[in-house]
Amino acid sequence: MKNLFLSLAVLASVLTSCSSDDSGNSTDNGGNVPATGTLTGTISADMTLNAGTVYTLKGGVYVASGATLTIPAGTKIKAYSEDDATEVAFLAIKQGGKINAVGTAAKPIIFTSSKANPAAGDWGGIVICGNAITNLGTNVLAEVTGLNYGGTNAADNSGTLSYIIAEYTGNLINEEAEFNGFTFYAVGSGTTVNNLLVRQGADDGFEWFGGSVGGSNIAAIGCQDDSFDWTEGWNGTFTNMYSDQSVATTFSSDSRGMEADNNTATPTLAPISNPTLSNITLIGRNSAAVTSEAGIMLRRGTKGTINNVYIANFKGSTGSYGINFNGAETQAFFLASPVTNVSINNVTENSNKPENYTANANATGAGSGAAKPTWMSWMGL
Repeated sequence: MKNLFLSLAVLASVLTSCSSDDSGNSTDNGGNVPATGTLTGTISADMTLNAGTVYTLKGGVYVASGATLTIPAGTKIKAYSEDDATEVAFLAIKQGGKINAVGTAAKPIIFTSSKANPAAGDWGGIVICGNAITNLGTNVLAEVTGLNYGGTNAADNSGTLSYIIAEYTGNLINEEAEFNGFTFYAVGSGTTVNNLLVRQGADDGFEWFGGSVGGSNIAAIGCQDDSFDWTEGWNGTFTNMYSDQSVATTFSSDSRGMEADNNTATPTLAPISNPTLSNITLIGRNSAAVTSEAGIMLRRGTKGTINNVYIANFKGSTGSYGINFNGAETQAFFLASPVTNVSINNVTENSNKPENYTANANATGAGSGAAKPTWMSWMGL
């Protein structure tokens, strides 16, 4: 996670592309399925795609409040990433909009790059903005897309995401901030999330900004920054989380399996990040050239109930730990409520606060320790 605001230039670009009805783009497609297979502009009424069509996602595509985008099992969407692209391609669900993207193990939904030789950062990613609670308040301006997020409905429902692969995400927003694979902005617990894979992303795999969305069976493979990242009071519940950064195709000097914050400026700002997470495997790059990394970085006031964790191969040369408990508030919380059942293997140092976790050499993590668990078998890895 990079805690930055949009640059004025990027923000101006976003505002310029918005129409007077705040549709998010000057092109309004209503609910009409495009005959050419190209998705652009704003979807302002219910739209159901055809599984047999390979779609091109061109520029920012927005699902407006009151509209639902339905993506059936087996659909393939290629984000336009060619050299002549004038805008970064991404899919954004606005507050009050919904996405029902329900694949199956046999027929997952695939978001990928249009390039013949794709690479991390070819396109943006999938962004969902909800009306759940964040400790920054309501109608907060998102770093990614510049849309609003945050409300008062912890049970807000932004739809369903199931059996989806998102690969080559993480295009640059500005010089120090990128899109993530899946970004959840104040997404509520009424949203269904399970069986998601982010592969070869240039930034984070999954990031939560407040909200209460939970789920199961999520994996980040080869993401260059953090695999799982949260801030702004996120309090969802997830089980089965797998990360392997060793297969990233480009180098990063600063990457973590998990990076966890409550609030950068005010660590005690309520509601405090306090997710419940279990069955976690985090595999690092096994490289001393990664100067600052950790299996888990818990900092800036975050809390959490974390159990059954397998951590391996975080070998950075500077301040690298299996688990790094950072900051007085976070350290005090985990001293009283330690991370439990943790197996740490082949790291520079196990932890800066060994009293804040309980070791268990037999912890299975996401299911099979370092090995990919059976629930990932549909991913084709």
